[in-house]
Amino acid sequence: MPTQEKGQVQFIQFHQPALESGTYHLKVEQTIKDTQNRIEGSEGKTYSRELTFAVQGERFGPLPPNDIYAVFPPLESLGEHSNVLPHITFKRSTLPWERYPGTTEKSLPWLILLLFRESDFDDNEDDTPKTKNITLSELIATTNNNSNIKYPTDMELELGQTLDQQVTVIDVKKKYLVDILPTYSDLSYTSHVRKGKTEENPQTTEEEYSTIISNRLPEANGKSTVYLVSIEGRYPDSNGNNFDYQNAGDDDYIRFVSLASWELSCIDPAQSFTQLLQRLNHNPSTPRLPQSENLQAEAYLKKGYVTVPHSLRKGSKTYSWYRSPLTTNFNVQEQATYQFPVKASDQLLRYDSNIGMFDISYSAAWQLGRMLMLENQGLAVQLFNWKREVVQVIKRLQQQEIQLPLINPPTSETKFIPDALKLWFQGLGLLQGIPFNYLVPDERLLPPESIRFFCLDSVWVDCLQDGAFSIGRVTSGDLLDDGQITKLNDFLQAQNKTITGIIMRSQVVSGWPGLLVDGYDTAVGDLDSIDPTEGQLLPLLRMENLAKDVLICLFEGEVKTVDIHLKPESMHFGLDAPTKDSPEWSKNLRDENGELMDKFLISPIPWNSEEKEVINLQDFATQMNRYLNLEEFTSGQFGLQMIEGVQKVRFVFQQ
Repeated sequence: MPTQEKGQVQFIQFHQPALESGTYHLKVEQTIKDTQNRIEGSEGKTYSRELTFAVQGERFGPLPPNDIYAVFPPLESLGEHSNVLPHITFKRSTLPWERYPGTTEKSLPWLILLLFRESDFDDNEDDTPKTKNITLSELIATTNNNSNIKYPTDMELELGQTLDQQVTVIDVKKKYLVDILPTYSDLSYTSHVRKGKTEENPQTTEEEYSTIISNRLPEANGKSTVYLVSIEGRYPDSNGNNFDYQNAGDDDYIRFVSLASWELSCIDPAQSFTQLLQRLNHNPSTPRLPQSENLQAEAYLKKGYVTVPHSLRKGSKTYSWYRSPLTTNFNVQEQATYQFPVKASDQLLRYDSNIGMFDISYSAAWQLGRMLMLENQGLAVQLFNWKREVVQVIKRLQQQEIQLPLINPPTSETKFIPDALKLWFQGLGLLQGIPFNYLVPDERLLPPESIRFFCLDSVWVDCLQDGAFSIGRVTSGDLLDDGQITKLNDFLQAQNKTITGIIMRSQVVSGWPGLLVDGYDTAVGDLDSIDPTEGQLLPLLRMENLAKDVLICLFEGEVKTVDIHLKPESMHFGLDAPTKDSPEWSKNLRDENGELMDKFLISPIPWNSEEKEVINLQDFATQMNRYLNLEEFTSGQFGLQMIEGVQKVRFVFQQ
C-alpha cells in the first residue's frame, strides 16, 4: 500500500562507489611450514591463487531509461523554464562519481550537462551539435583520423568493451564551448546526492538519488537542448586541471560521448507545473457526459452512464447503457438487490422498459472478471482445485453431521485461502488489471487536461469478483457449492468498504514523475485551512499510472479535498527572475531547514558569461557562504540553496 509519510531531504556532497570502475587483479598466497621440524626436510610449501575481475561502471552509454529517475524541465516540455537550471536525476546514487574527470579528486563528477541554445547558432545553423553513432574503434582513432576533431588519444578499453561497440557522440566547435564549459572549480558544485527521511521512521531511509545540475539557464522564448556528456580524462593534472582542448582552434571540433539528451522550450508560461494543474478542467467534478435536455437520458448521464454497442445472444445488435465502476454517486440502495453467486452474466442484465434499453454495467463486470481469471491459467487452475477441495471437505463434514448428530457442525472450511488467490482478489478489488476502456468507456468522461472525482461502485466490484470466482461453475450444483464456500465469500465481503478517488489526465502525469497526492475527508478550499482535528488524511490504497498521462488514486473513505504536489526528490533548481523591484537575477538563501531567509539575497548573480547566462558556480558558492558562514560549503549545501519549491495545488470536490 502506498505511504503518505512526510519527512525531509538530506543533501550530500557525493557518494563514492565501493570499487572504482576498472580491472582488478587479486592474488592470495598461503605458506604452510612445519615450525617444529617434526618432518625431516620440511621447508614449507606455498599455495597461491590469482583472480582477475572487472567492475564495469557506466562509460559510453546510452544510459538505460530505468537508470534515469527524472529530467527537469521535462523532455520536450513547453513552459516557463527560463529561470531554471536543468538537471538530471539518477536512481543510482554513485553514478556521477564512478570515474574521474582527469584528476583523482573523489568529489568531482565525470559527467556534466551541456546546454546549447537555439540562438547560439544563429550565424551558422550547420554548427548546431547533432548526435551520431560511431564505433569505439572510430572514437579511439578520432584525433588521428580527423585533424580538426579532438578527443583524448590515451583512452584504453576495459574488460567487456569491444571495438565494434556503438557509442553516441556530439561534435562541438571550440568557440561555442569556451564560455559554457564549467571550470575545474565549478565542477565541485555540479552534482550532489539527495536522500529522503520520513518523520514517522527517521531511521529508515528512502533510496538515494544523484543529481547533476547545468551551469546555464535555458533560452527565454526559445528552444534549448541539454546533453549529458562524459568528461572522463578531459581535466588532466598535466593541463593545470583545466579542460584540455588539445590545442584546438576556434573552428576545430571537440568530441564528447553523449549518454543522454533532451530538448525543452521556454515559450508558454501556462505550461509550468502549477499552471497546468490550476488550469485542469474539473467541471463537472465527476466522470459524466455533458448534460442532456432529454430528461430520461439525463437521468442516466448524471450517474456516469454512456451508450455502447451491444450484441445480443441471438445475433441482433443494439445500444445499451454502460457505467464504469468510477461512479458519480454511491449505490447503497442497489447493494441488496443482488444475491451472489450468480450462474451467468445474463442474470445481472437490467432492462428499462420506459426507454427500451438494457443496462449492461454489472453483466459486463461479471463477464470481465471471468475472462481475467481464465486469462491467468495458473491461478484459474489453483482456484478450481482449491474450490473442489473445500467443497469435498464441507460435504464430508456434513455427512458426518448426519451420521453423528452430536458432533458440532463446522463453522468454517479447514482449508485456508491460498495467498496467491488472496492477493489477486485484493488487487481486483482495487481495479488492478482492469482494461482502461472499462474504466473510461468514453473519452469525453476524461478529456485532456482534466481531473475527476469518483466513488467506487462496490456492486460493480462484487460482480467482477463473482465472475472471477465462477471458474468451474457450470451446473446448479456448482452454484450451490460456490455459495457454501463461506471463507472466500466472507473475505470478499470484508473488502467492501467506502472507496473514493480521483482520475487525472494531464501533461503533469507524464512530465513530472514523483507526484504526491493527499486526500482529505473535509472540503476546504484554502491550502492552509485544514485543521488536523477537523480534517482527516485518508489512507491511499492505490496510486498508479494507467497510461503515460493518466493517473488514478484510490482512497479509503470519502475524499472531499485533494492536494497534488511533488516529492522532494523532484524539486528543481533555479534563480529568482528579474522583477520591477529587483531588476537583476538574484537568489534568496535558505536556512539549514530549507526555509527561505528574506534578509539573505545574492544579487547580482556572478556569471562566467552574462551574455550567455552561464553561472560562475565557484563564485556563487563563495558568496553564499559569506552569508551562511559554514565551516564547509560543498555541493550538498549548494544544492539546498538552489532548490526552487514547488507549490501545492488543491482540488475540492463539488457535488
